[in-house]
Amino acid sequence: MRWTPPPRSRSTSPTPRSRTARAPPTRRAREPSSAPPTPWPRTRKACLHDVSLTQQVGRIFTNVQHLVSGASFDVHGKAATASVRGTKFEVLIAANGTMTVKVFVGTVTLHNSSGSVTINAGQQAIANPNGSIGPAGPIQPDPNDPFGPALDASNAVSGGTTPGTEQDFIGAPLHNGEQQQFTYSYAGGSLVKASLGYPGSAMKLTVKAPDAQQYTATGKLPVVVIKNAPAGIYTITVNGVSGLGTDGEGPFVAVASLESCASADIEQNGAVHRGYSAQDLVAAVQQSGVSVSNLKLTISENSEAGAIVTASGIYDGAGWSGSVVLVAHNGVFDIMPTSGTVFGMSVPAQQLVQQIGAAIGQDPSNVNPGFTVDRLFTCNSVMMVDGRSA
Repeated sequence: MRWTPPPRSRSTSPTPRSRTARAPPTRRAREPSSAPPTPWPRTRKACLHDVSLTQQVGRIFTNVQHLVSGASFDVHGKAATASVRGTKFEVLIAANGTMTVKVFVGTVTLHNSSGSVTINAGQQAIANPNGSIGPAGPIQPDPNDPFGPALDASNAVSGGTTPGTEQDFIGAPLHNGEQQQFTYSYAGGSLVKASLGYPGSAMKLTVKAPDAQQYTATGKLPVVVIKNAPAGIYTITVNGVSGLGTDGEGPFVAVASLESCASADIEQNGAVHRGYSAQDLVAAVQQSGVSVSNLKLTISENSEAGAIVTASGIYDGAGWSGSVVLVAHNGVFDIMPTSGTVFGMSVPAQQLVQQIGAAIGQDPSNVNPGFTVDRLFTCNSVMMVDGRSA
């Protein structure tokens, strides 16, 4: 989700319970966030099952991917509930309880005890504080909504790039004559795309490649495309040109690249790229000296944010099986057990955390691979890790 702060003295309070998706929902938070992300509950096969969120006030953008049969994902407001399936949508709840739902991709059903309405892509609907739900209609322009420009920028870099390589940067308010810089790591060989979204006025996007070549774009939605992109660290600069006003405008930068979904071990000009198949992970465990035998692994097929790894084997003479979710967090790996069995009996997640920590000799929530991790995703059942030299 992307999150914008509610009015002062108010807060949002997501309360996940259980619902099912093959991949975790994408949540991007605008800082400072008074509602830190909470790990989603999952089934024994490491899929989300029955997620329910309660939003008190504020604006949240959510991307929920690939819900399976019988699954649901609900956002509860004061006036109604939004039920979604495989969609990108926004929920805005005003201080008086008015709930506005905008749908960019997919379908959302807005409902309460008095009625319901189906909202399709490109539409919005409003539930009033008294419970009445209005009809679906075209999304109305809103100069205070940061998610329209952000979604445009994200869509601009999605074509021709590998899902999961996108990295988004949300800048502080920018004023005329000011600039902000961000960096993106890429191990090279193909394509890098960058785009800039902002509410209005005029800004300039400049991308400096590792070979010192600079690429510039301006306009309502500036896009830079670098073919045969060299390996290294890319520097993205956003300049405030004119019309930004005294309050300024916050830029949204989206950068993505094209990568091969295959085993890889590349480190060039400070950029690191690793591609791990299930066989690669099995070999790495065996080479590490961990006393696991008959190890079998599977990796989730396609996930833009993290990887779900399911495994079984024999450890210290005990047969076991389990699933973990791996995500990139503050430059390291965070390994979150979701289920496990020993001798066919369920094992608490906390016990699994302790066992994993003992096996790898590190805190599972803070595993340092020897470089800074920027992105972790799966592509055709290959775990892809992008980052930069520490």
